[in-house]
Amino acid sequence: MRRRALFLTALLVGVSMLAVPGAWAADVRGVTDTSVKIGCLVDLSGPGKYGGPPIADAFRDYVAWVNSEGGVHGRKIDLVVEDNGILPNTTLQAAKKVILKDGVFAIGFNLGSAGASAILPLCEEHKVALMPHGANKKFYDPGNTWVFVPHTVQYSMACRAVEYIVKQDPKAKIGIIYQDDGFGREGLEGAEAAAEFLKTKIVKAAPYKVGTIDFSPHMSTMKEADVDWILLWTYLPQSAAILKQKAKMAWDVKLLSNNTTGVPPLFALAKEHADGYMLVTPYAPGYMDLPGINKAKEINKKFGDYDKQLGNPMYPDYLYLAAWGYATAVVEGLRKAGKDLTPESYVKGLESIKDHDMGGMCPNITFGPDRHVSSFSSMILKADAKKARFEIIDPIEDPKTPQR
Repeated sequence: MRRRALFLTALLVGVSMLAVPGAWAADVRGVTDTSVKIGCLVDLSGPGKYGGPPIADAFRDYVAWVNSEGGVHGRKIDLVVEDNGILPNTTLQAAKKVILKDGVFAIGFNLGSAGASAILPLCEEHKVALMPHGANKKFYDPGNTWVFVPHTVQYSMACRAVEYIVKQDPKAKIGIIYQDDGFGREGLEGAEAAAEFLKTKIVKAAPYKVGTIDFSPHMSTMKEADVDWILLWTYLPQSAAILKQKAKMAWDVKLLSNNTTGVPPLFALAKEHADGYMLVTPYAPGYMDLPGINKAKEINKKFGDYDKQLGNPMYPDYLYLAAWGYATAVVEGLRKAGKDLTPESYVKGLESIKDHDMGGMCPNITFGPDRHVSSFSSMILKADAKKARFEIIDPIEDPKTPQR
């Protein structure tokens, strides 16, 4: 009799669990039958704070659009936006909050390569898929189960930058000013690898500490080295300061920077001195008439504040569009993971994305079991100060320097 009672009790418990919505889904952090919680870590208070708002805007718009269409497999996306201050220690605190307190299922965006490296062990421990912006080469070589990068990494862009310079001027004397952290050293490593591949060299390297605003010593060092091209692995405030210092020195040296600085606020900071400033990036300028960009604008008009955002010529549209690419990858991974959503099924879902059409705004997204960086490709843009915008001067292509 007692055995029968225990059996009936167990049966009733099992039936009751089936009757409660989300009972099984609740076993997966951040997932219920009706929602999935995704984190977005952006800088709202640190050295990269100009980049945080447009990234958050893009994720909010994309999520609002997806949710308006019914979500993914019946689950609405619950977006958690957190300020990571971009530095390693502040990023780690932000990641601990969203994972351990807010209980996100995955981190769909993290701004800052040094911060991404700092939170990687935490993501591994808790099986949190991470999509870093400003990613390092180690995220694909040797790679990591939990890290996916929807566009090229800093190392590859630095390779592409040096290759462009040498194509324009085979005898170019190249220097580099770089931030002395994971982000800047990644640029230095890529630049030196490309220089070695092309049988040339970086003649002078000048690191600076985070927060530096006086670049007269660095530019004097470059002048003494008689360089005619300077790579800048810097953030926006530092690039603007270098442009002003270049003008003060009345020096016609060419500057080629990284993707993070390709935003309209550069023109407000550097004004006419921005003219001719170049950068390497995987994303087309936001004013271009391309299907992917037009789709983003259409959704921004419906769910965002278009007049202040993509309809505003001074808005950092590059960062909005970059985040759009990440949000796309997040949602496609959820779709391909299927209704039985777990960290493992999500990784498999991401790895099954093949040639997802981005409408020309950037390279299409492709991942695989041995390919967690979607693309090594990028293009070269040049600033037109009178029009206050960037124009493509060299089309999107892969670097020739070996990437593995």
